[in-house]
Amino acid sequence: MTDTIFHIYNRGVEKRAVFLDGADWMRFTTSLVVFNSKDATDPNAHRLMEVSLPSLRPKKDKQLVELMAYCLMPNHYHLMLRPQIEHGLTEFMRKLGTGYTNYFNLKYNRVGALFQGKFKSRFVETDAHFNWLPHYIHCNPFDGSETSITAYPWSSYQEYAHKNMPEQKHINIIDPSFLSAWFETPEQFCQETANWLMQEREESMHHELSLD
Repeated sequence: MTDTIFHIYNRGVEKRAVFLDGADWMRFTTSLVVFNSKDATDPNAHRLMEVSLPSLRPKKDKQLVELMAYCLMPNHYHLMLRPQIEHGLTEFMRKLGTGYTNYFNLKYNRVGALFQGKFKSRFVETDAHFNWLPHYIHCNPFDGSETSITAYPWSSYQEYAHKNMPEQKHINIIDPSFLSAWFETPEQFCQETANWLMQEREESMHHELSLD
């Protein structure tokens, strides 16, 4: 299924937070690059963060998946990706989950599972779903203000918008070129995201009113 796009998501056991400080957020985003390789990668490499990101990035023909969008929240994450080889998705998620759990458990002196079982997945079946998914993922941090999305450092929104924030040192986690056919410029992408959010809010409000 190397031509299929997937929405991947999971959250912490008992809905617990899985990112407790800045190093945790950075560790997971860096892992999105490091473990995306067909070559053997040790998921127990706890010194991973001491190496610069560019030196760890696998060549495109070595990647297990094409990462299209992501967003990390305190107790869960969302990914939009496409496998590049057979079984690439399961191998990538195995490395990612094992590597981050081992790092987290060692750092915080805990044992056992960190996430709620195996990751959840849904494949993108239609163009409408394809158009909807990146906006849904990027708008996860929304708390009522537009800046909760545009200034959020732990999603690929900044990369699509071509914004480089001081606190975001993990730039270029994804390759946004696949969306070029849908959004000609970063400005168009930002406007489409704003339009999507407005539509979602209007539909939510209409639903609430219909329940009165």
